[in-house]
Amino acid sequence: MPLFSVITPMYNRAACIGRAIDSVLGQDFTDFEQFVVDDGSTDNSREVVRAYRDPRLRLLEMPANQGVCPARTMGIDAAQGAWILYLDSDDEL
Repeated sequence: MPLFSVITPMYNRAACIGRAIDSVLGQDFTDFEQFVVDDGSTDNSREVVRAYRDPRLRLLEMPANQGVCPARTMGIDAAQGAWILYLDSDDEL
């Protein structure tokens, strides 16, 4: 069970989601899991996330755009960490 679960909701963020993911995966601290929750994107955001091969990173997909709160809830439901950390798709950790 990881110490931290990082949850990143994403909607049409192909241009910047890689920066957010890289900022998490590049941490010296490694006891975490990261969930990127796609909120029904219509661009190639999912493909950007799928290109990563780090086992700590998982892509969750909502069937349609429902908004940031349901996307965060989906991430929370999947999380196993003792602590939850939200990171917006256009931010860096």
